[in-house]
Parts: sequence; structure tokens; C-alpha cells
Amino acid sequence: MFHKGVLMMLLSSVLFSIMSAMVKWLSSDHHVSSYIMAVVRFTVGSVAMVAIFAAGLSEMRWNNWRWIVARGVSGGLAVVLFFWCIEHIGLGKAVLFSYTYVIFAALFAVPFLKERITAAHWVCIAVAMIGIVLLCDVKGFAIQANYLLAILCGLLSGFAVVCVTKCRSTDSSANILWSQCLFGLVIVAWPATTHWAASPTLFEWVAMLVIALFATAGQLFMTYAYKYTGATHGSLLSLLSPVLGTAIGYLYFKEPLGPTFFVGAALILLACCYLSFNPVSQAVEEAADLEE
Repeated sequence: MFHKGVLMMLLSSVLFSIMSAMVKWLSSDHHVSSYIMAVVRFTVGSVAMVAIFAAGLSEMRWNNWRWIVARGVSGGLAVVLFFWCIEHIGLGKAVLFSYTYVIFAALFAVPFLKERITAAHWVCIAVAMIGIVLLCDVKGFAIQANYLLAILCGLLSGFAVVCVTKCRSTDSSANILWSQCLFGLVIVAWPATTHWAASPTLFEWVAMLVIALFATAGQLFMTYAYKYTGATHGSLLSLLSPVLGTAIGYLYFKEPLGPTFFVGAALILLACCYLSFNPVSQAVEEAADLEE
């Protein structure tokens, strides 16, 4: 069963990587707004969850309202920012910034889950922060607004993972995922209407549908894979996504990635690997399968 989990996690990483690459392709080559793509992604996710409810596989009911709403808002905004970052700072950097959620989830686990961080964890977090600074191309102690939004994407994703942890014992996975899609639609509705310069072609609509389906399928594969691989191995295998994203960005989209990028990326990935083997909270690691 472990090998089945590994294959499912690898397939999940490939699907997420293709999805991210298609977001970049549609935004750069076809000039489709990332906000419109996010609308389609949330709509398909919402329909999928409603279908699960209608089939009787899960009950449509929120119990832990405070945390499930917090999860929906933070997770939905994180996805919107992730799509936006792919469009504006590039595929490789956007995916890496998104995966800093591992670091921020560890920090949020202290006040909200009452976890204790060891000295080794603090060193690991400091190393990751150095990597983040290197990715931001900081000059004269100034960070571009685009990179601040990319950091916010990782921070919100980390907080969303903690929210999932708080909801796991009271609410089903379907309801937790549905909250992200529902609040994500509310968040992205206004910017999507303001960036609707021209109606997408039929081909572009089909491509956005594929993006949404790949995201949903990748999420489902990841969720089931964690059951077989466990939190540690699952988290490590999921790191294939930023590696693939960086490779696609560099090889296909010709994104300029200098030495500071690769050093920063290496520091972030090493920190994530350490936290996978030595999580601040096992519950946080297990909740991460719902955050994409």
C-alpha cells in the first residue's frame, strides 16, 4: 500500500505542476487573467464538492464555524495570490513561495496549537527565511510589492493548514475543501469582473476547465496518498512540485533564474525537508494534504 501511496503522490505532484504551467501559459501566451482562471478553478471545485454532498458521500454541514470560515478565507485568498504570482513573478518563483507554507505553518502552530519549537526548528526557519530573502532579490533593503504578495501567499497557506488542523476533528474533508472554494469565489469575484477585458475563446475556456480538473484531481490524489505514505514521506514527495515547476519555468518559459535563486531555493527546500522529518506538529503535517 505504501508503494501505491508513493505513486499517487507523484501523480499529484505532476498534475499540480502541469496545472501551474498551464496557468503561466494562458496568462503569458493568451493574456487570460489569473483572476478568471481562479474563478473557474473554484467553480469546478465547488461543483465537485456539491456532487459529493448530493451523492450522500458526505453531509453538507459546518460545525467549527470560526475555524472553517478562517480556513476558507485564508485558503481561498492564498490560491488567488498563487495564480496571480504565477502570472506576475514567474512559475518557478511562484511555486517555491507557495511551498513556504511549511515554514509558516510551523510558526502558526505555536500560538494556535500550543506547540513548542525547538532550537533546531528555529535554525531551520531562519535558514528558510534567508532563502526567501534571496528569492526576493532584495536591493537596498527594499522588497518589490510583487514579492511581498508572494510571501503573503505562503503565509496565508501556512495559516490555512493550521485552520484545517483545527477543523479535522469536527468537519469532513469535503466541507473543509468546499469552504476554500466558496470563499475563494467571493474573494476573486470583483477583481475577475474588473479584469474581464475580452471574453475568452472556446479553446481558452477548455484550457481553464482542464486547469480546474487537474487541480481537483491532484488534490484528491494527494489526500488519498497521505493515508498510505504518512505525513513525513508524503510531505517529502510533495516537494517534487516546486522542483518540477522550477524546471518547467526555466526550460519552457525561459525564466531567468540566477545563482541567488538556486541558493535561495535550495535553502527553502532543505528547510522543508527537515521539517518533514521533524515536524513541529504531526497534526499540521497531516493537515497539509488539503492545502493546494
